[in-house]
Amino acid sequence: MRQIPARARVSMWNRKLLPILAITIFAISIMLPASAAACDHRPGQTPNRALRWLHSVPNFNTAANPSAPGYGSIVGLWHLTYTTSDNQPFGDSFDMWHADGTELESANLNPVEGNICVGVWKQVGSEFHLHHVGWTFDNFGNLIGPFTLNDIVALGNHGNSYSGGFDLKQYDTDGNLLQEVTGTVSATRIGVN
Repeated sequence: MRQIPARARVSMWNRKLLPILAITIFAISIMLPASAAACDHRPGQTPNRALRWLHSVPNFNTAANPSAPGYGSIVGLWHLTYTTSDNQPFGDSFDMWHADGTELESANLNPVEGNICVGVWKQVGSEFHLHHVGWTFDNFGNLIGPFTLNDIVALGNHGNSYSGGFDLKQYDTDGNLLQEVTGTVSATRIGVN
């Protein structure tokens, strides 16, 4: 009986099994996201009681119009200042509005307590309607719950500023409203120069 050298056996093995292994890995990678989503919840049901608040908000997930004539573009990087309705400073942040109708905000807060939120926006006439969502934690890193932050703003100063109102709602992990804060927001565009 003829002995096949070890190097030749490995080479034959690689030629036969490598394509099968590659196809298997590719097939599994395509199926995993769909399977995970299917296991997470059934159509028409909210997967987590704490996230019911997310499904009851207005649908702002529509295509944005970043350059409507006469109004200017909200797209870009901004420095924001929040003031409560009783004229108290509430916070400031950096906010990035994207042309695809999405938004990302980084607040000047302790990251342990949660300082990032994401949002979707649309233009309605001269106003821009923004719906943010995010998570908050106590100073030990324990989840308090989700929050929503809705802004309605308008551009000013030739598109280099905007101002308007905000409504923040903080929920607990069961979806119960813990706090609501309203007020005004003002922003200045951050440019390259």
